[in-house]
Order: sequence, then structure tokens, then C-alpha cells
Amino acid sequence: MKVLLLNPPGGRTYIRDYFCSKTTKSNYLFHPVDLVVLSGTLASEHEVEVLDCMAERLDAAAAQARIDRCAPAVIVSLVGSVSWNEDRVFLAGQHARGRRVIAIGDVLHERAEERMSEEPWIEAVLHVFANQDVLHHLRGERDAIEDMSVRDAQGKPLRVKGRKGEKVFRVPRPRHELFPSRGYHFSFARSAPFATLLTDYGCPYPCTFCVIGTLGFRYRPVADVLEEIDHLRERGVRELFFMDQTFGIVGPRALELCAALRERGDLSWTAYTRPDLADDELLAAMRAGGCHTVIMGVESADDALLEAYRKGYKAWIVKDAFRRARRHGLRTVGTFIIGLPEESESSLQRTLEMAVELEMDFMSLNMAVPRFGTPFRARALELGLAEAQDLVMDQGGADAFLPTSTLDREKMLALKKRMVRRFYLRPSYLWRRVSDTRSWYELSAQVREGFALLRRNV
Repeated sequence: MKVLLLNPPGGRTYIRDYFCSKTTKSNYLFHPVDLVVLSGTLASEHEVEVLDCMAERLDAAAAQARIDRCAPAVIVSLVGSVSWNEDRVFLAGQHARGRRVIAIGDVLHERAEERMSEEPWIEAVLHVFANQDVLHHLRGERDAIEDMSVRDAQGKPLRVKGRKGEKVFRVPRPRHELFPSRGYHFSFARSAPFATLLTDYGCPYPCTFCVIGTLGFRYRPVADVLEEIDHLRERGVRELFFMDQTFGIVGPRALELCAALRERGDLSWTAYTRPDLADDELLAAMRAGGCHTVIMGVESADDALLEAYRKGYKAWIVKDAFRRARRHGLRTVGTFIIGLPEESESSLQRTLEMAVELEMDFMSLNMAVPRFGTPFRARALELGLAEAQDLVMDQGGADAFLPTSTLDREKMLALKKRMVRRFYLRPSYLWRRVSDTRSWYELSAQVREGFALLRRNV
């Protein structure tokens, strides 16, 4: 049958991806990895098209016209808590036109059956995209499903959980060629075009505010990853963004992949990892394989907060990791979560001081939100900082969702914006950014991203 993979339209630039959603913090928009992975799975048995309304900047009317021309029997659509009120209206319209709608996204990651009871347009909800569940559902093979929310013969929602997936998972080669050739921007890319890949799924670490740790952990064979990369190389793609939440969890596998990328000798890439995994062996292998930028979670300068939210390391480990990365010639990005219940103006100042001390190349501030399915959500509800019926939230920081014990939402948002300005507008930092660029493409991209970031933080 004809299946449409859809990233719906919206009033802002939304990133709906990997059971997270947010507004873009500057100008970046990468390929939604859920749809990338599903493209290969679905194309193995069905006629597949992709419509990414975010990348193509389509409003609801233009998106509807495109869908009508495509005339799919089934729509597999991303949804997000950041855009839920828009998503539900648009997708209910597709259901009214006689199309089957399967949804995936953070707002459905918890209490999906309750949402389905409220939204009759949802035929089913995917809880895992790194398996064959969507094919089993379309074949009517309910007994083969690993984890989906579906409807019974009377239309009542129910959760179907079968045998848990294996540690090693295989999916047919993702169909990158189905995605728009333009419209995606990545802050750290050193050339264009770029592609977004996933070599493993989930995460074994228990950080309480992160949804990825609730997904379990499994990984693809290196040979399958290389098949995907070589297909991209044949299409002229040399810049990659690995969406693995922690590159290097399985050390020998990461070193094998890096060695294969080094042999190819023509790739340039960015990846996430953890400070406590970023030893000299891994960083050297990544750099030799073409990695130029490594993203690591700093989260907070406060060891007590790191322990409370089960990060598994202390601030001194973070500092050592950033020094090692610089020594290996890698650019560094530090991600922080701010606005936790314990946050204060003084703790934010310490976080800013640590970001400067680490000499990181980029700072990414994420607002604390009670993501669905996480232990932090349960705690935020218990503390009365959030309500269970609040479904719309944005970790990107366009709005502050949670107050803290000492800061209301408006003050928290104002302090976040001030931190961004103070970090990025230092003359020494600006000179370092300009002098580090390798091409006119990279310089223009950095200027474009910089202005977009500052516009959102004035």
C-alpha cells in the first residue's frame, strides 16, 4: 500500500524526534531520525513517500494539498508535546479524509491509550521504531508486535507487549533519498549536504530527566551501518550526524566503526558521547575516523545535582573529558539542563562560569521539562510543579515550562537568555569562532546560526 511518512506543519520550526520535541534554539533542523529509520523498514514492503513540512516550510494548506496529491492509504506521523494542539487538529483532518493514522512521539510515550481514547483519529501508536512493529501492524500480525498501542475489534485502545527485542537489531537500509534535498541545517556541519544516522537505539544510562534511558539499549551491526554510509557516499554525502545518544557505549564496536570510517578517508562527522566514556583511545579513534565535533552532557556545575539526577559522574570528570577532546583536536559542545527544581540564580551563574572554564566551542542550554515516561516527570508532578493534564511543553527554551523553588517561569527564561548572550558575545569567543572556520560555507553557516540564536535570546 502507499504509506506517507509525515513531519506535520506548524506555526514554529519544531523538532519532533526520538521521543523528544522542542523548538529549534537557533536555525538548525536535522532529519527526524524516527522517520529516517522507518523509511527503510516500510519501503521493504510498501510504496513510501516522505513529507517533511518543517524542512520544506509548508503551512497547513500547502501540506494538505501535497497529501491529497500523494493520496496515501496510511500516514505514519510524528507528533510532539511542543506542537500537540496543532498536530492533533491536522491529523484528525487526515482521519476525516479516510486515511489511517499511526503516530509516534513524546506526548504519546506515556499513557498512550488515554490519548487514543481522547483522539479517535489515532489508529495506533509506535513505542519503538528500531524494529518491525509497523510492518507487523500493517500485516495484521498482532502476536508478532514487540510494543505498540493499538485498538481492539471494538475500537478500544490497548497496549500490546510481546517478546522484547534483541540487543542487536537490524533494519533495512534507510531511504535517505526520499527526504528533501534542501531545508535541513546543522549548526556543526562543515560542509553540505549532511545526513542524520542512527547506529544504536536507546541508552543504558539512567539519567532521570531523559526519555532515551527508558527505551532500553540495542545496536546495529557495523556492516549494516557501513552499507548505509556507503550508499550516502555514492550520493555525494560526506557530512554525517550520528544521533546515537552515547557514541562508544560498546567500546570495541565503536573502535571498529571508527577504523572503517578512517579507511574510507572522506567523511566528516559529529557525535554525542559521555564524559566518562571519552577516554584517549575513543577520542583518538573518532578523530582519525573523521569526527570533528563531539557533544557531551555537562548538565550542571553542581555535583549534588549530577548525583540527584543520576548522571553517574562528577564535574571533575567533565573537565578532564573536555581537555582531552581539545587535545585530540576536536571541537566541543556542552549540553546543559537548566531550570530543575533546585535551580537558583547563583547555580545558573556557576553553570555559566563552568561553560567558560571548559573553553567549549558551543553551549547548548535545554530547559528542564517533565518528559513523558521519565522519573523526573513523576517527581515534578509530586512537587506540584506540573499538572498531569499539561501536554504542551518545550525543552528548547522558547518558553519556560517549570518554575523552580526560587525562580518563577518568567525569571527563569530571562536568566537563560542572559546566559546565552554572556557566553556567545565574548570578544575572545567570537574571534575563536571566526578563526576556526575552514570554508566560506562554514563561516556563513556559523553567522546564520549565531544571529538566529541571538534573536531568540534578546
